Amino acid sequence: MSAESTKSGPPLQTSHALDFLIVGGGIAGLAAATALRRVGHNALVLEKGERASVRGSGGVRLPPNLTKILFHWGLKPALMQKALVSHTMTFMRYESGDYLGEHVWDTGILKETRGDYMLCTHDDLHDILYDRATELGAQVRYGANVVDIDVENREVTLENGEKLVGDVLVGADGEYGVSRATVVGQSINGHPTGVVMYDTVISSDDLKEHVQSLWKDNAIFTAFGHRHALLAYPIHDTDEIALQFYGPDNATGNYGDEPSVDVPEIAEELDVRLRLHMKKARKAIRVSVRAHDDIEDWVSDDGPLVVIGEAAHPFPPGTIQATAMAVEDGAVLAKLFSHLSENRQIQDFLYAFQELRQARTRAARAGEFGNVFYMTLEDGEESRTRDSGMRAKAAEGAHNVLEGLAGDVSRLWDQIRTIFGYDCEDEADDWWVQWGVLRERAIERDTEDQAASALLDFSGLTMQVTETATDESE
Repeated sequence: MSAESTKSGPPLQTSHALDFLIVGGGIAGLAAATALRRVGHNALVLEKGERASVRGSGGVRLPPNLTKILFHWGLKPALMQKALVSHTMTFMRYESGDYLGEHVWDTGILKETRGDYMLCTHDDLHDILYDRATELGAQVRYGANVVDIDVENREVTLENGEKLVGDVLVGADGEYGVSRATVVGQSINGHPTGVVMYDTVISSDDLKEHVQSLWKDNAIFTAFGHRHALLAYPIHDTDEIALQFYGPDNATGNYGDEPSVDVPEIAEELDVRLRLHMKKARKAIRVSVRAHDDIEDWVSDDGPLVVIGEAAHPFPPGTIQATAMAVEDGAVLAKLFSHLSENRQIQDFLYAFQELRQARTRAARAGEFGNVFYMTLEDGEESRTRDSGMRAKAAEGAHNVLEGLAGDVSRLWDQIRTIFGYDCEDEADDWWVQWGVLRERAIERDTEDQAASALLDFSGLTMQVTETATDESE
């Protein structure tokens, strides 16, 4: 277990500071900049958009595996000012509003994670990370659009023709950015899943009368429907409610687009008591849920370029681990590079990052896709079994109506507990102890052996024999 996981204190500082160029100024880029500055490396973040647009809007759920990292980084007071701690999930039917039950997070499990389950907004989280990164000395340039990456020369070219060089290039510019295309060798847009997410916000006064459960332990309200679902949870000190609708996909849309969808148009199947108030919600941003094939390599074969966040592992929009995995990436990258002492270690550390993160993010992403499809099941035997099982447990007085259900549901919740308890910084420290130190010792021994061999190497010596004439008279 890392020292920072058990007590507060300064992190290990690198003895060999590098210049990191980070392409992308979203959550992944700012988290990486914050983490790298904490251990003594230099970080320049290049973001093509302006700060107002990059900050985003809408709600974001912060699971314990994310908040524990921010706590380690000294950001707990800032989080407590901006975010709400949540303990409960309430489940209903989308079309009728019928109550299905609730899930109350076990306090023992949450305590073991050393984090909290919190509710925040994307712009508030962005501000927290931006403020911390810049306080630590990271530089953030907005309006700096990277159009080309020369990995061999560790150089990026901006749209205005300016060229910048760094020791390590970090691609945090999303699934459609230049970094992912550079590593893969081509642009890849993923595959449609037939599901879309709509992201918006509404005043809490407009819903409080009909969804009182939202204010019990800052609960997350989840509604299951026929090919539809709704997540709703309080933000901004419960003054507003973040809304995330899922439904059939028939167009395109991405994060960064302007809000353009009238919520009543997408809530036609919603319980009438809630639907009447949806006209007061802000216009929603439309984001298609696309499935991306895993890319084999996150590190370029041509030099020190690594992709992180959505550039490495695009998640379904609105899911809880999408943001968490991006922050974990930055934390692990910095932990590994805190041990850097020579340039020769750079590529090894980048491949160690890939090794540590790929299995973790793939498992989490598969779970999140499973959750999206589970919430939006078509009416049929599977959805009826789900709902009847939850109702039966609620009737028994159970506080965790998803626990113990048959099949995939039980498996999903077991995975969630495992994901919440994971400490990515500890895992990075364990890699260094188990593999990094041993490798360094092996290199040192090899160097010492080569030096000793050089001292004993007589192959370059020559011997000259001089014959002395013999005096025959003797």
